[in-house]
Amino acid sequence: MSTPPEPVTPLPHGVFPIGDTTDEAEQRAALEQQVLTELLALRKAYGQLTVQKFSTFATLRQVCGGDDLLDAFLLFQRELARYQHSGRNEAAAALSLSAPADTVLDRLQLTAEALSPQDWRDQRTARRWSDAGMPILARDLVYFAQVAGRLGTETLSIQLGGEGTSLMVIIDQMTNSDLPAKAALIQVWHYPSSNSPREITLDLEQIASPQVSRDGLTMRRHRLALDLPDTQAVEPDDAVLAISITGQDAPMRTVFYQDHSHLTPGLHTRMTTYRTIVMVEVARDKSGLTLSKAAMWRLSPSTPVSHSLDVT
Repeated sequence: MSTPPEPVTPLPHGVFPIGDTTDEAEQRAALEQQVLTELLALRKAYGQLTVQKFSTFATLRQVCGGDDLLDAFLLFQRELARYQHSGRNEAAAALSLSAPADTVLDRLQLTAEALSPQDWRDQRTARRWSDAGMPILARDLVYFAQVAGRLGTETLSIQLGGEGTSLMVIIDQMTNSDLPAKAALIQVWHYPSSNSPREITLDLEQIASPQVSRDGLTMRRHRLALDLPDTQAVEPDDAVLAISITGQDAPMRTVFYQDHSHLTPGLHTRMTTYRTIVMVEVARDKSGLTLSKAAMWRLSPSTPVSHSLDVT
């Protein structure tokens, strides 16, 4: 006797509004439905969760890892492990896919025992929980795939200019027009290595800036004009000024950096980046004469104070 098809729970719409057009919303809903269908089929399929079993579900593979099967399977496993510590329904959905049993009935029974250790529940209760959680998994997997589309297309370009003790910082932020975007967060420190650094925070989201959009991408430009404090107040190789530029809308982006500044002799700049954070420092030379560029990371506690900053 064949097993009747499992019911498909309607997907909640409008939770992650990526894309503004009706066509994009319909495409997203269709993809979520296809992912949900494959999740239910994966739950029903015989055998424990392995890369071979996972590989037969093309849409899940594409959503989780593009053309790389191993990356897709590892991401899927990580998400299931994360959901096991989430709400009851999401945990039930994840456990019904990954519990160490060959049949769906055994996996559901293990799910019930894991989620209700005090009160006995049968596999039918676990199936109801799992049915309620599956649409959430489908929705989130599609959302993560669309957000991951930022990687490789979204960039942060930082260009230094200026002369003497005046520094100009030009920030160009390239984002996907169809995804939610926020301008960078700027933090500026005077004497960041000292015991009492002076700091100001600037959210560029609150400042109007020129922008242009084309072919699904939007570029925004900001200019910061900074005056360096007294350069003799720090030891050689210590930073006189530090600027951190933090992207607020993507897990990671490509960063471009150029230094065209002509600062007072005895000063040099150095830059480092990690995921969405870029740190640029202006520091004294060790000898006071040699100019150099070196990658370095330095973050110190700071006390907010007011200081002048021109932004255009």
